[in-house]
Amino acid sequence: MSTARRSLSVRRSTAGALAILAAVGLAGCSLVEVAPPAPLTGIAKCVLGNTWSLDTAALATAMQAELATRAITATAAIDGSQTLTWALDGKVALDTDYTLTLTSGAEDNLTVVTDKHSGKATGIAYINAEVAIPRDWDATGLNVDTTATVKGVAAETLPYTLVQTDIDDSVGVELTCDGGTMTTHQRGSDLTLTWAKK
Repeated sequence: MSTARRSLSVRRSTAGALAILAAVGLAGCSLVEVAPPAPLTGIAKCVLGNTWSLDTAALATAMQAELATRAITATAAIDGSQTLTWALDGKVALDTDYTLTLTSGAEDNLTVVTDKHSGKATGIAYINAEVAIPRDWDATGLNVDTTATVKGVAAETLPYTLVQTDIDDSVGVELTCDGGTMTTHQRGSDLTLTWAKK
């Protein structure tokens, strides 16, 4: 066989091999399928894909009880609402517009602490077993303004501190959920919040 014929034969063999490899490669690609997301189970199935409304009456009671553990006797009341929208992909939006009012002291020496929460916070919270792990939290749109009056006069300093009530990404959030009711408890906090499915 001449050199020219051998060269032509080699080229044809190489081209044929490449065509086979391309066909096999394409066939392999067609067999690769993206697995569907795993079905939700447990608490994640109960919590995700829903909007939850904060039980503000329960929060007022919890705040009152927490103050009592510090020997602070006050009557708590809340006006307004807070909702927590928790999407199936873990995205969270906290829409807040409530005012907590704490009243203590005798009528002629009344102390009133007003704790106003308004605005929106967003983030992601992935659920692992019974704990949500918040990430990428943005609370720049959430405002918390706490003021006090004594005998009707604005006080320069607060008579006592208040525990945090709004969820953030500082710690994990322990969860319970029974279908229509969810509770959230930030690790290390003295408060457990109760939510009802909307």
